[in-house]
Amino acid sequence: MSLASPQGTPPRTRRWRLLLLGWGIATVPSTLLGAGPTLKIEVDARELPRRLLHSRITIPVAPGLLALWYPKWIPGAHAPSGPLDSVGGLRIETAEGRALPWDRDELELYRIHCEVPSGCHEIVVHLDTICTTPAVEASGHLSYGNGSLGILNWATCLVYPSGSTAHETRVELALRLPSSWRHASALVADRLEDGLLRFNPVSLEELVDSPLIAGEHLRSIPLDVGANPPATLHVASESPSAVNLPKSVIDRYSRVVREAGVLFGAFPYRQYHFLVTCSDDLGYLGLEHLSSSLNGVRERDLIDDTRRKGWVANLVPHEYVHAWCGKFRRPAEMIAPDFHTPLKTRLLWVYEGLAQYLGELLMVRSGLATPEEYRTTLAQTIGQLMLRTGRRWRSLEDTAVASRLLRGGSPGWSELRRGQDYYFEGALLWLEADAIIRQRTHGERSLDDFCRRFLGPQPSAGSAVPYDRAEVLRHLEATAEFDWESLIHNRVARPLDALPLEVVGRLGYRLQFTPVRPPVVPGRTPLSVSAEHSLGVSFGHEGRVLSVIRGMAGDRAGLAPGQLVMGVNGRRFSPERLDDALAESVAARKIELLLLEGDRFRTIELDYRDGPRYLELVRDESKPDLLAEILRPAAADSANSAP
Repeated sequence: MSLASPQGTPPRTRRWRLLLLGWGIATVPSTLLGAGPTLKIEVDARELPRRLLHSRITIPVAPGLLALWYPKWIPGAHAPSGPLDSVGGLRIETAEGRALPWDRDELELYRIHCEVPSGCHEIVVHLDTICTTPAVEASGHLSYGNGSLGILNWATCLVYPSGSTAHETRVELALRLPSSWRHASALVADRLEDGLLRFNPVSLEELVDSPLIAGEHLRSIPLDVGANPPATLHVASESPSAVNLPKSVIDRYSRVVREAGVLFGAFPYRQYHFLVTCSDDLGYLGLEHLSSSLNGVRERDLIDDTRRKGWVANLVPHEYVHAWCGKFRRPAEMIAPDFHTPLKTRLLWVYEGLAQYLGELLMVRSGLATPEEYRTTLAQTIGQLMLRTGRRWRSLEDTAVASRLLRGGSPGWSELRRGQDYYFEGALLWLEADAIIRQRTHGERSLDDFCRRFLGPQPSAGSAVPYDRAEVLRHLEATAEFDWESLIHNRVARPLDALPLEVVGRLGYRLQFTPVRPPVVPGRTPLSVSAEHSLGVSFGHEGRVLSVIRGMAGDRAGLAPGQLVMGVNGRRFSPERLDDALAESVAARKIELLLLEGDRFRTIELDYRDGPRYLELVRDESKPDLLAEILRPAAADSANSAP
């Protein structure tokens, strides 16, 4: 499939600024690649519908002991999570087809060794990959497929030799797809020969940073980005109707790019590819890349106005922001020469927290969500973060350092250990920073100005421009004078007894409890029924206890995650009857729950009398509405566009 040709020409001065930035961090021409080895990788994806991939990797070698690595630290995964357990076959041969024995390092399982015989200057590695069956919550760094479409992440299809860096190592890639499939990627297909797609040579670094989607029904839509570098929205699905996006939706994704141009002031890529799968089978996923992003939603999420909300609306803007925050600018200790050197993730509250906040801004400013929907979600997010009792012993910074321990794991008592709070609590910190800058400068500056300083054009000879905590503070201070060191230390570096809530007042709002359950922001189906601010409990829709907050009514009654509640106040459990029981508690001064434990029933009584309690944001008319100012579209052609 031909990729869309560039559209639009920026003004002359801006074009030179973009070119400088592009030469620093975008695709390196093959003539400028380093003096590392050239790997020839041929991937056969014709069995991807059967959850299998087959790769043939040709590697130049010298006689003697050779160490090969399977990718371990996949960029964006923030953990040593390369899918080594999905390898279904590994064979090493000479160019003539003679098998070479190999053995695995007993301590570093991602590394294998083999002895290259005298006179051998090239080996061939045959790698078979089992494509783990996706779930509703899939992983963006893996490869998946079914009979109609698939996702290819090249890190699942290769091994590479020790010695040269990923930037120095050159790759010549070829790919076989099912005959009726088309593809989309930031990689450029050079030619098609007997069903074999050949791509322009790239570095190993760029290859791993350039996933591919393919399928029978794939639509590539050039976006209207004005004078900015071209961007294309590629949508693939099992259903031809799912890729038939209406013009109003395409316009909103076009505005995401135009709003980003105003927010950052420059672009770290020459062209951008939004890769989106719409599939109930492949499920929800997302992963950032420099010149593309991989996004997965359910089949009808983009064509149904009632579903294209909440997480679905935020997904594409969030991963897009990472082109600047995470790919172009990256914490120094998260830049490695290869895919096996460990990374230090202490600054994820910037990498992910700032990206989460800026993605939310682009989501609203582009019209993918309304300000009212954002306020509802913000109140719910604050309410959830308030209940993280693990904050008393684990700092926000430690959720970043220990990220690999907090993604997944047992959900029971998760409030005690905290989750990856650097995303949403990090976003709340950056929202507060935005409000502080606007207050200190009387509206003359905002976090947008910080973004143009910190994430804007900074030419570099490297693949990513590193930063540290001190640089973040310098750019904040240059944007607005304030004791940023104390704020960051207090919010990030130490445990806290409670979630700081000063941000609410700074925005011109206050928090209050209401007996009315807030409307569910459309999008993903809610997984829980919350009574967390009343009983201190959340339930699955069938009555399974999902969480219990220490010190609240459910905890005092002895409830525990995993228990099954069959009845409430003498009737079969349902979300509606739970609401009725909460309302009745004001007069009854209690709530009775019927538990099923094994094959026995047990009734427990919760001492509770305060009725339904849900958190909401309410305007404080005595203060300016800074939140409205923050969410207002910034691009001239978007300012009067209704969502």
